[in-house]
Amino acid sequence: MRQVRDSADRRLTAVPAQELAATVQQSKDMISSIEVAPAECKELAASGTVPSLDGAAVAMGLSTDQQSGTVTALSLMSGLGPELLAKVSGPSDQLDKCSNMTMTAAGVEVAVSITRLEGVSGVAGATAYRTDTTLPNGQVQSVTTAQGVQQGVVLTAVASGGAGGNAEEQAGALLDSAAALIK
Repeated sequence: MRQVRDSADRRLTAVPAQELAATVQQSKDMISSIEVAPAECKELAASGTVPSLDGAAVAMGLSTDQQSGTVTALSLMSGLGPELLAKVSGPSDQLDKCSNMTMTAAGVEVAVSITRLEGVSGVAGATAYRTDTTLPNGQVQSVTTAQGVQQGVVLTAVASGGAGGNAEEQAGALLDSAAALIK
């Protein structure tokens, strides 16, 4: 794996293409075995985890903020058709319909809630939301996703974990930094 630095001088780890493809396929296989209720939310549940690579060029990087412990990931996809770009630009109906879901895998049921976030990114038309997953033991895991399209490139920034609750700030800053580099 190759390490690079972003505009905030954070170290990012670039994931090799073969490893990325293998990981995506494993994730798709796992997601296909998960039951989601309501059923129309399965696509949203999968899209936050597994990007569609069909016909797309993909780049992905990961970073851990050493001070807060927040883990961030950035993916860029290009070569998608207008229909897929429109889905990224307008997920409002899906986010509203799927604000409360139940996911079941291997007999374990978890509650998932999605909260739309405003003002996370300066990218025109960007969408941001927090996904809170309540595990059977009552523990809640939260992930913030900020996504937008910049000149035909789908940018997705995801932040989770860490102390101080700065995942929204981290995801928004990463999305804005990546968008500024696309000319």
